[in-house]
Amino acid sequence: MPSHFTMRLHGGIGALGSAQARFFHPSANIRAKWPNEYQKKRLTGVVITGKGSHRVNRKDQVCYECRIPEIDDGTIFHVVVNNFRVDQAGIIPFEDEQAPTAPPPEPAEQTLEEIALRVSTEDERRNFRSVLAEDIAELRQQGIEVDDDNEPAPENAEPRPQATGDVGEWVTPTICARRQANCTNRKGSWKNYSWQVIAEMDELAQFRMCFPEKWVVEVLIPATNERLEGDAMDLQEFYVFLGCHFFMASFEGVSDRNLWWSSKPVDMFEGAPFRLNNFMSKKRFLAISAAIKFTNKPPPQAFVDRFHEVRQMIDAFNDHYAEEYIPSWLNCLDESMNSWLNKFAPGFMNVPRKPHPDGNEYHSIADGDDGQPVMWRIKIQEGKDRPKDETGKWAFPSKFEGQNDKGRKYTKTSTLMCEMTEPIHGTGKVVSMDSGFCVSAGILHLHDLGVYGQALVKKRRYWPKDVPGDQIDRYFKDKPLGHCESLLQDLEGIPFYVHCCRDSKYVTKMMSTHGLLTSVPDHVTYRQKPDGSGWESFCYPEFLSNHNNCKHWVDDVNNRRHDPIGLEQVWHTKWWPTRQFTFICSVAESNAVHCKARATKAPATPQLEFRRNLAKLMLLNKIRNDRTRVASPMRNRKRAREVRVSEHGLVSRPAGYGKWDNKKKYWSKIKTPYCKIKCDTCSTKVRTYCKCDKTTTMCTECYGVHMAEVHNTN
Repeated sequence: MPSHFTMRLHGGIGALGSAQARFFHPSANIRAKWPNEYQKKRLTGVVITGKGSHRVNRKDQVCYECRIPEIDDGTIFHVVVNNFRVDQAGIIPFEDEQAPTAPPPEPAEQTLEEIALRVSTEDERRNFRSVLAEDIAELRQQGIEVDDDNEPAPENAEPRPQATGDVGEWVTPTICARRQANCTNRKGSWKNYSWQVIAEMDELAQFRMCFPEKWVVEVLIPATNERLEGDAMDLQEFYVFLGCHFFMASFEGVSDRNLWWSSKPVDMFEGAPFRLNNFMSKKRFLAISAAIKFTNKPPPQAFVDRFHEVRQMIDAFNDHYAEEYIPSWLNCLDESMNSWLNKFAPGFMNVPRKPHPDGNEYHSIADGDDGQPVMWRIKIQEGKDRPKDETGKWAFPSKFEGQNDKGRKYTKTSTLMCEMTEPIHGTGKVVSMDSGFCVSAGILHLHDLGVYGQALVKKRRYWPKDVPGDQIDRYFKDKPLGHCESLLQDLEGIPFYVHCCRDSKYVTKMMSTHGLLTSVPDHVTYRQKPDGSGWESFCYPEFLSNHNNCKHWVDDVNNRRHDPIGLEQVWHTKWWPTRQFTFICSVAESNAVHCKARATKAPATPQLEFRRNLAKLMLLNKIRNDRTRVASPMRNRKRAREVRVSEHGLVSRPAGYGKWDNKKKYWSKIKTPYCKIKCDTCSTKVRTYCKCDKTTTMCTECYGVHMAEVHNTN
C-alpha cells in the first residue's frame, strides 16, 4: 500500500527522547541495571549525542548515539532510529532529517501502484519469520507488537508489595448482586425480526440482516462510483460482485482467479469448474475491485491515520448491531485474527497462540444461545499505530479514558472492556473473559456501568492486582476435589469476589462482582484419581459452568470463518483495507449461519452448503436501490407476511394445547385444558406468550422486559 508521510520531530545533538529499554545497545548494561524490567521498561529523557551506522540484529542500521541519565558511567549507547521517539527536537537537526512540516496532499487520483495492489491475484508475501522463539524476539526488537499468552496485562506487569497477612474473608455467597437487581436470563434477539420470520428467510435475506447494508448504500457505493470506470454501480450489482467472491470461495484448488472467466471449455481435471461470465464480465469485476472504497470521509491533514480507510467501516458494523440486535444475557469477550503477511501493515501483530498468528487482532464479543454464537461488536487493535493529533493527544480518544464520575481511574484494559460492552451498559448482562482480561479495575468499571464481568485468573509472571494467588493456593491445598469457596474483599465500596474451585492439579480462580457457588447438576466433569485406579467426578459451580459454556463462542465464529475454506484464502489482494472488508463479510456470513440455526432449532448448516446457496442468490439477486427485493420468496409467504406486520402482545394459548410445534406449525395437543408451562426465562408457570414468537412461553414480568428491549428503553 502506498506509503504516507509520518510527522515526527527531528533528531539532533542535544535532542531528548524515549524508547523501550530492550532496544538500546550494548544491552548488557541495560540488563544489569534493570534485570527484571528491561523487556517492558521505557526509558525517557535520553540525550542524543550523535548519529551513525551500527551493527544491530546482524545488519548495519542507522542509529542514534545517546546517553541514558540513569546510567551515568560514560557509556555511549546506540538505538535504531526507527525505534526511538524524539520528544524534544535538537537545536541543530542532522542533515538527513530536514523533514517537511506538513504531510503532502492526498493524490486526487489513484496511482497505478494502488490499482495493481487492489486487483492482484496473489496475496502479500511473507516478509518475516515467526516460527521460532528467536524469530518472535526479533519481531519485538523491530517494534512489532507480540500478544503472548504468558505476558501479563499492563496493569499486572509490575510486582505487588507482599501483604503482611491474609486479606479478605472466605465466604459461600448466598446473595447474587445480579439476581438482587432482578436481571433476567433473556436470550438474544433481533429487534425487527422474530426467530419465526428468520427461519423462513432465504440465505441472502439472513446475510443482509447480519451485514451493515445501510453503510454500503450510503457510503461504499457512492464513494466507489466517484472513481469507477464505466456505469455507476448499484446495490444489485454490488451483491453480484460479492457473490462472485463467495462463489469462488466455495471451491478449493483454483489458485488463479482469472480461470473463472476463462474462454476455454470447462474441464473436470483442469481450471475452474464453472464460469462467471454470465453474471459479471472480468473487466467489470476488475474495475470494481480497483475502485471499491470503504469511506467517504477525507483523510486528516494535521496527522496521519493509517486506519482511516477502514475506521468508518468498522464503526458501521458496530452501529448496525447496536441498532438491530439485542445480545443475550451471557456473552464472551475474546480476540479474533485477520491474517495478513506484511509486517509493515497498520496494526500488524503476532499472536503465537492463534491458528492464524500473523495479521490484525480484533477484540470481539459474542453471545451464543443454543450453542450458535453471534459476534455483535469488534474493535481492531491499533497498537503503536494509534494516531495522535498535532498536540500529541490521541486523535480519536475513548469516552472511557481518564476517570469516571465516581473518581475511579480507567486503565488500558478497563477502557477496552468498557468500549466493547457499550451496547449492553445498564442491562445487567454478563460478560465472561479469559485471563488476558483479569484486571480488577476493569471488573469494577463494568460494575459501575451496569454490566457484570467475570474473568479467569492466571498467574502471568505475577498474580493480578487484588488476587492473592499464593494465599488461595495454600488455603485450598488439602481441600477435596470440587470444593468451592469465594474470597471476598471490599474494593472501594464494591464486594469483589475471587470465586475458587478445587481441581485435580490446580485451583480455578475467577474474579467477579456477582455469582453463586451453586452446583449445576447437568454439568458434570471427570478427573482421573491420583493413583490411576479410576475416575471421580464433580459438578461445576454456577460461575464456572457459565464460563465453560461461553468461553469458545468467539472461537466458534472464527473457526467457521476459516474452515473449510476461508473467504480471505480465495479473495486474493495486496490492498490492506480490502482484507479488513473480507473480515466484515466473513463475520456476517458466520452470524447468518448461526442465526438460521437458532431460528430453525436445528444444527448449523455446513458452511460450504450455506455459502453456495448464498452465492447463488447474490448472483441472481434483483435488489433495488431502495433495498427492497423483486419477487422475494419471503413476501410470497402469507404466514411470514402476517407475522412480520403483527404487533407485540401478551396472549394465552388455546385451551387444550401445549407448546407450539415449529415443525408442524401448530400447537401440540394435551389432555389438561389449562395446563401451565414454565416461562422460558424465569420458570414461572403461565399459559401466555408474545405474539411475535409462539415458541417462547413468557410471563407478564418477562414480557415487560421483552418490550423494553424491543423499544431499546434500557
